[in-house]
Order: sequence, then structure tokens, then C-alpha cells
Amino acid sequence: MYPDRLPHTRKRIAARQRGIGIPAALFVITLLALLTAAINLLVGQNAEVFEEEISLTRAYYAAESGAGFAINSLFPPEEFPAYGGNAECAAGPRLYEFTVAGLSVCTASVTCSTDATVSGVDYYTIRSTGTCDDVSRTVQVRTSSE
Repeated sequence: MYPDRLPHTRKRIAARQRGIGIPAALFVITLLALLTAAINLLVGQNAEVFEEEISLTRAYYAAESGAGFAINSLFPPEEFPAYGGNAECAAGPRLYEFTVAGLSVCTASVTCSTDATVSGVDYYTIRSTGTCDDVSRTVQVRTSSE
């Protein structure tokens, strides 16, 4: 209809338009960068917590193994009569260094004390502290000869 008006109208519309594309793109890029940094921080914290949890578990098993060694020295199994029939509760701490794959850098410090003797029955307290990678756990066992 009016072929000469159409190009003129397009020029006026183009002159009035303001661009929002670049500010919107910068906002989205900034938002994604912040989200990436937050996720990276959370992943790093989870890795540290996971490593500490593994060390705590290893220290617990080292302490439990040390307590088991002390109980075996107190009450030797029947299949090993060479230990003798007398219960042995050493006053000073015994130190065990483990060489097995799961506890290779762990140690256990074990103390044993006789709490009481009632009617000829001895009551013992075994305290074992396992240490792995600067983390320690303690296991305490109370037992008697009956």
C-alpha cells in the first residue's frame, strides 16, 4: 500500500530500541560464576569431612584392636595354653604399631588397671586409644575373670 513508509518506520523503531542483551548476559554469567564457586566450596568441604571420617573410623578400629590384644593377654584363648593361666594386667601403657593395609599408619596405646577384687574375682578396666593421621579414638572395656 504505502511502500515508502515501511522503511522509514523500521528506522524509527530501531532508533528507539535499547539493548538488554548484554546486561542480561553479564548477569547470567555472574550468577553462574557465583554458583560454580559455591558448589566448588561445598565439594571441597565434603572431601575434607570424608577424609576425617575415614581417619576416625581407622582410629576406632585401631583402638578396638588394642583392646582385643589386652583382653587376649588377660584371658588367653584355650587353643593357646602357652600364655599360661594367670591374668596379666600391665600397669604401664603398651604401644602397638599396626602394619596391616587398613591400619598401616595407626597406633594403639593400651593401659590396663585392676579396679577391684570382690570375693576372689578381679575386675579390670582396659583403656585403648587408637591414633591415625592426628585423629584419635578411645575404647574402654570393663571385664572380670568370671
